[in-house]
Amino acid sequence: MLLGKLLLRNKNPSHTTTFTRRQITTMSLSKDHTKLLIPGPITLSTEVIAALGQQSVSHTCPSFTTSFKDTLKMLRQVYVAHEARGMPLVISGSGTLGFDLVGSNLINPAKDQILLLSTGFFSDEFHEAISTYYVDNSNQVTRLSAANAGDSIPLNKIESELQNKKYNLIVMTQVDTSTGVLLDIEKIAALVHKVSPDTLIAVDTVCSLGCENIQFDKWGLDICISASQKAIGAPPGLSLGMVSDRAILKSETDITSRNGSYYTSFKKWLPILEAFESGKPAYFATPPVQLIDSLRVALEQILQFSYKGQTGIEARVNKHKDTSDNFKTCITDKLGQQLVSKTLDNSAHGLTAIYVTNPPSVISYMQQHGYTITGGIHKDIKSKYVRVGHMGVSACDDSLNDISGCLSTLSDALQQQQQQQQQ
Repeated sequence: MLLGKLLLRNKNPSHTTTFTRRQITTMSLSKDHTKLLIPGPITLSTEVIAALGQQSVSHTCPSFTTSFKDTLKMLRQVYVAHEARGMPLVISGSGTLGFDLVGSNLINPAKDQILLLSTGFFSDEFHEAISTYYVDNSNQVTRLSAANAGDSIPLNKIESELQNKKYNLIVMTQVDTSTGVLLDIEKIAALVHKVSPDTLIAVDTVCSLGCENIQFDKWGLDICISASQKAIGAPPGLSLGMVSDRAILKSETDITSRNGSYYTSFKKWLPILEAFESGKPAYFATPPVQLIDSLRVALEQILQFSYKGQTGIEARVNKHKDTSDNFKTCITDKLGQQLVSKTLDNSAHGLTAIYVTNPPSVISYMQQHGYTITGGIHKDIKSKYVRVGHMGVSACDDSLNDISGCLSTLSDALQQQQQQQQQ
């Protein structure tokens, strides 16, 4: 709507420049806004939103330095990593930036052999990203894929591959958001250490950090990549991770700058992160101060979370598991629908992928009745299923009734479909 006009005149009275003022509109996030139940971004807590809305401060001032220091130390705890070994990663970017952190710092394309385990769309995205570091896209990158959408990869096949060839790096996705498949990283990592102990282990934890069991040090992982907007419960915009001393050593001694990247270089970022974690400000690229402070609040909430006599990340993971198992059991036993993931054991706890007859109509019905879910993206079955996210406050705060309300509404949507088919 036009609110008025400003006329600016120069020395030539015949020349007039007209500027039009337009009404500034903002996105409404009222109580009537639909409940966001996709596999990220997710609903934020009021405390995280408040931190995001603070005025900017200098990225080298004492208050931000302390906030960043606390954030890095808490990220170690969420990854269950050693308090001093390795380095937590908090860099402006998305979870996808983590693909390049692996590619530019841990791959020597002149000689390295890479084994990638694929359980869906995002595993394949990781494969594509890594392959770009090989000029001729040669057979130095081997992809070992699940037999069908929703399947895991048998340990004996991984073992056989590791025995047949020496791999410098194995790459896997703990939860592939396209299928809802959960890989058993603990067993795979143990197998790698047994069969091929020199192989570095890289794990995509974008859709698992904060809602799945991750033991960075105990399992001997070398790099995990993640993002702020999923089960961590912070806004989008931060690439998170954890890197081991073994991986850092490779980046320092076996990777040349010509093979890497300027922005994603560990040689640039690790000294900055190390300085902030020790309480000293440093500069390479300006950090997003509000995003990092909101991440700090989200991590605090995770580490203070209590459930069934436990407190911290273990409690948070167990609550996600119980919420997820109950949701999936209702989907299969009460609503009679089939999951994309084959069993509860290989099912993610932050989302559920569900086969339905007409995904667009289900999504539309849910939207009209206050719930935002999303469709499938796996190339083989994308027109056959929907995905429901249950992460962060939606999964952990039962008083919100997000998950119970979603189940009830989904039941109504499926019942409407059946009635329409019978007519």
